[in-house]
Amino acid sequence: MGGRVWLVDDQAEVRELLQRLFSARGWEVAAFPGAEELLDALPAQERADLAVLDLDLGPNRMDGLALLQRLRQALPDLLSVILTGKGGTDDAVRAMRAGAADFIEKDPSLGQRLDVQMAKLDRILAVIEDNRRLREQNEELRRRGACLEMIGESRAMRAVRDKVRRLADIPRPVLILGERGTGKELVALHLHREGARRARPFVTVNCAALPDTLAEAELFGCEPGAFTDARRTRAGRFAQADGGTLFLDEIGNMSLSTQQKVLRAIEYQTFERVGGGSPLRVDVRVCAATNADLPVRVREGTFRADLFDRLAFDTIRLPPLRERREDIPLLARFFLQRFREEVAGVRCRSISDSALASLSRADFPGNVRELKNLVERAAYRCDEEILQDGHFDLSPPAVREAGSGGAFAERVAAFESQLLRQALEAEGGHLGRAAKRLSLSYDQMRRLLRKHKLRVGS
Repeated sequence: MGGRVWLVDDQAEVRELLQRLFSARGWEVAAFPGAEELLDALPAQERADLAVLDLDLGPNRMDGLALLQRLRQALPDLLSVILTGKGGTDDAVRAMRAGAADFIEKDPSLGQRLDVQMAKLDRILAVIEDNRRLREQNEELRRRGACLEMIGESRAMRAVRDKVRRLADIPRPVLILGERGTGKELVALHLHREGARRARPFVTVNCAALPDTLAEAELFGCEPGAFTDARRTRAGRFAQADGGTLFLDEIGNMSLSTQQKVLRAIEYQTFERVGGGSPLRVDVRVCAATNADLPVRVREGTFRADLFDRLAFDTIRLPPLRERREDIPLLARFFLQRFREEVAGVRCRSISDSALASLSRADFPGNVRELKNLVERAAYRCDEEILQDGHFDLSPPAVREAGSGGAFAERVAAFESQLLRQALEAEGGHLGRAAKRLSLSYDQMRRLLRKHKLRVGS
């Protein structure tokens, strides 16, 4: 993924060479012959991710270091690289003290030299891309705002919060267990926010969404030429989380080969990028989550026992809503208030006691996520100020799909189809485990899938 770069050099051939090198890497380039030209154009310029500045811009002209200082006053986060035809330690020291991210020496074989030195710039560009991704993640976390709070006063939730506080500063992995929709990522985020790493990155990876062929590159990064389209160095999620927390969601779906590499990265805090030969060291606290029964997976041979032992330094089990029904009214009111803040024109302001009692009796197989969706759906449909029982459809999802006017056989078939979908989702699409979850034989499971025209992964 490219960005935008400002090039400042008084030699036209250097500007043209740099422009070709950056353009080939997918970057948008704005080139200037001198510092004054860039500063004059600055108000109308789209902000750049990187500035490459020649040190000597000609007699009686502002030099690169003075320009760097001016740019840093206006744009403190701008990364800059200084070019010079003179070289020397003194110039390098001056450039770094002025705030340059790197220093590249030009010599008579300029094109060849710069092409080699672009490897340095590639590392900087990888940092820019990773920083952009982290900014987007942080913006998403800020947008969600108060939704990041763990709502609930039940004994089970107080125990979860207490354990989070005790584990927050322990630099060891934590395994978070719970059914779908119970808020496992939220717990991982609180482990991060309440510990000493709170100012460092919180990086998430959905292991279920990682194809095995790309998992290693996504987690550990890659070097240029490691595979097709790998044109420059890319930092993986472990490197992005350096100093902070890496959350591995749905780790039960990770392949055995990837598990082995993750185990080593956790154990020794070192790894190699795909296509690289040098070990990289990081300081990463790993939190992992799953709704799978990992001890069963270990016995089946689909999950490494040593990785399970390493992840389970301690575990946090999130209770399903049916085990903390007293929290349902708190959650329902909270979700209604958040929805009113996010969506203009929502008329309803509260939920009746009768409706809250009905919600508290429901099972919610999708747990907190399902309750949130139910409250928001009722709120946007409601034209009254108070949500009543009739505004909430508490029938099972499969029954809602079939429709209240459907025939008995249609509604039973819809419910059967929903059970199959839920089992497959809970087991990450694994047919054998989904069949076992429903107490079906493998052949029975296949016949039912054909009957309902379901495909594994649908």
